[in-house]
Amino acid sequence: MQLEKYYATAWWKNRSRVYRKVADGKCEECGAQEDLHVHHKRYKFFRERDCDLELLCATCHLKGRHERKDEMDMLDLNHRGSNDRLNYLIDQALEAENATQKPRDYLGGSRLGEECQRALQYEFFNVSKDKPFTGQTLRTFAIGHALENMAADWLRKAGLDLRTQKPDGYQFGFVTAQGKIRGHIDGVIVGGPEEFGPYPRLWECKTCKATKWREFVKSKVKKANQTYYVQVQLYQAYMELDENPALWTAINKDTSELYHEDIPFDPSAAQDASDRGVRIVEACMSGELLPRIAQDASHFRCKWCAWSDRCWMT
Repeated sequence: MQLEKYYATAWWKNRSRVYRKVADGKCEECGAQEDLHVHHKRYKFFRERDCDLELLCATCHLKGRHERKDEMDMLDLNHRGSNDRLNYLIDQALEAENATQKPRDYLGGSRLGEECQRALQYEFFNVSKDKPFTGQTLRTFAIGHALENMAADWLRKAGLDLRTQKPDGYQFGFVTAQGKIRGHIDGVIVGGPEEFGPYPRLWECKTCKATKWREFVKSKVKKANQTYYVQVQLYQAYMELDENPALWTAINKDTSELYHEDIPFDPSAAQDASDRGVRIVEACMSGELLPRIAQDASHFRCKWCAWSDRCWMT
């Protein structure tokens, strides 16, 4: 791919803009703050890391870098160009497809275990995230959905009568709070070997990396991920599947290992989550901005939040 065409891509324009912030808007050689260029230490189209880039003023860029650029700097350009170009086109297509998806007009029941009430308000109003999902993230989501479908098939082959869709082809789900809170479950086990009963049972499935998977095995869902635990409780309550423990499955994406956990119904947790959801919706409808989870942006949850920049500028 020609360099001038690459520099015209939306991907590079965004990557360049992000790196300028990383470098604090100053030439990394002399400290100048005007006429700055993002320089490639090594060309890696569509996969530059911060260590591959450098922010330089025009003088340092031309005199200090391009005078000593040699053949080795260009090897990666030819070696990976077509591969990265194809990945770029895939990701662009996924991002464009995602941009056409109709936004939710409700609060997802699966998210009511989230500790930060303000984050849930941002979700309810479909506030734009600080950074939209990249193509790679969307691919990760798609792989997770595919693995969950495979897990459902494996359970059926093991003898469980697992239903993941209603006769009309739609997911099982619930609606409450005048349509402002909704949830869709992964499935219902309506029968199977006696040793895995009694039935019916809610079924929920997640995929995760090996480190998190081992945490689930060691500490169980309630301790390892409160959001997932609350999701199960809320779904059991609203789907009237509270008499028997839910079956919760986790797939280790690194090793394909499976972990299954029986999660009994916890009426107190379900009621708390339901009440919390109603309070958040009421606050949204009245224009009340609920408090953040932390006192400053350095809190680890804020660092990972999709609306951190927006929240702390408010």
